[in-house]
Amino acid sequence: MRDSGAIEKTGTIEGALRAPRGFIEFMADDASQYHDPKFRKDADIHLVCGAGGQAALAGKTLKEMGFENVTNIGGIGDWKEAGGPMED
Repeated sequence: MRDSGAIEKTGTIEGALRAPRGFIEFMADDASQYHDPKFRKDADIHLVCGAGGQAALAGKTLKEMGFENVTNIGGIGDWKEAGGPMED
């Protein structure tokens, strides 16, 4: 849930799928031309953003769309503090 500029400054979670908050509904909807097959209803989805707010909103949206295994990790700083793997 972070834009390219933020990712360039701080890096991102290793192996993360990058999805802007305003686009996640399209990426998650299998009827959309922008659907990403990594968004599966049975997948474990872990969300992170700059501070946690956008990830929380995205999680709410995904749950409303029928995704069950959605976790809001919070902000990228929380992930880094916990020792989560990062990439540039």
